[in-house]
Amino acid sequence: MFLNVSVYGFYIYMWLSLVQTWVYQHFPGIGSKDVWAEYKENRDPRAMPVVPLSGLSTTDNYRNLLDRLDLSGVVMAPYGDHRQVHPFDRVNLYSGWLRYGDCMVRYLPERVLRQFGRVQTIPIHPVQRAPPDLNLAEISNRFRRALDYTPTPEQLGQRAVHDVEAAKVYIK
Repeated sequence: MFLNVSVYGFYIYMWLSLVQTWVYQHFPGIGSKDVWAEYKENRDPRAMPVVPLSGLSTTDNYRNLLDRLDLSGVVMAPYGDHRQVHPFDRVNLYSGWLRYGDCMVRYLPERVLRQFGRVQTIPIHPVQRAPPDLNLAEISNRFRRALDYTPTPEQLGQRAVHDVEAAKVYIK
């Protein structure tokens, strides 16, 4: 009946750390340019070098900073320069359900093609990639055949020249 706060608190902390890292990688103006002195590029996780900016402790301060952003301040594919350390593998584009125990989440990379260095197009409906009526065993079977559930080269479209490229019909 009662939640184990110490266990759930740890997971909440880890989740918030991932969100914070994602923000720092995609919006470099928010994170400090100071790098942790002992960070090693090929050894440590990409989250380690970022030092939060001081003086931005309220939501309004972050909101104002984000409101002033223009496209030059947004990095759509922050890991492109890191590919020599961790090469991109086609299985990263697996599209469908992911599961951990009884927890299921949709993973739909075609909805964020810009993060993979592609021109953003209108993605297919999520139900086509991850039908809601799949059971846990079928999700596991699909993941074992992950390459069968990756977007085709035609679905991936063209490589982007600029990070913010989108198909002409994407946003009107």
